[in-house]
Amino acid sequence: MKFAPMNYHYLRYPIKKFLDKVERSPFDSIDLYCSAPQLNIFDYPLDRLIELDRDIRRRHLKVMAMTPENCTYPVNFCTQDTVTRQSSIRYYQRAIDTAEFLGCPNVQISTGFGYFDQPRDEAWKYCRESLEQLDSYCRRKQVRLLLEELKVTTTNVLITSRDVAEMLDEIGSPWITGMLDTDQMTYAGETVDDYFDHLGERLWHIHFNDRGHTVPGHGDFPMKEYYDAIKGRGYGGTVSFEICDRRYYCDPDKAIDDIVSWLRKNTHELEDE
Repeated sequence: MKFAPMNYHYLRYPIKKFLDKVERSPFDSIDLYCSAPQLNIFDYPLDRLIELDRDIRRRHLKVMAMTPENCTYPVNFCTQDTVTRQSSIRYYQRAIDTAEFLGCPNVQISTGFGYFDQPRDEAWKYCRESLEQLDSYCRRKQVRLLLEELKVTTTNVLITSRDVAEMLDEIGSPWITGMLDTDQMTYAGETVDDYFDHLGERLWHIHFNDRGHTVPGHGDFPMKEYYDAIKGRGYGGTVSFEICDRRYYCDPDKAIDDIVSWLRKNTHELEDE
């Protein structure tokens, strides 16, 4: 498997602090979380993007995936509100453009939501139609979308791996694939095998986090069991660590050190580093 840290827990610092830490770590790839002030997809000057690309390449790093801010105000590509839905599609269009420029092959996209007091079928339809539009753009740009479900408290559209598989079936595109987030998975009462059974070869990426999107070993999830199950299914793709809990904001470098320690203690993934 190919592992990469994400910069979510570095949002109180310049992006260069994150890049410097990754350069000193065993990792050579990053999952680039896109949010102000580091990388604001809504409004990011070209000169800053060129500088970011240079900073990444200067450290001999690659961008494994990009994770734009998803399903939070004002991004929602499944909503019944036409203005919000169309602006959200433009937002992801810009994310795809940014990924292409940075040489990044994957952009993560989390399901939006429909009004909770209106039929789910409407939001499902808008989800499919929005993704079909983005699929046309992804084909041209050669950038893949990684579709993620969310918790039932966040969405009423895609909640389980079976939901993601059904949506992928309806779209039928190699440029929109599924992913697994261990926190979302456990909350929904699913297992690693559920994802592989439902998505098969369309499982393209994994967020490997402990409960509450914490560092593996800092929560109560059986992360070693999850790792063994993923390995046991023959997965050799990309894995990133979406560390979102604010406990890591004060010392984000230590979180990466703790990730490395967990991998070395529980896996053989870093033996050749």
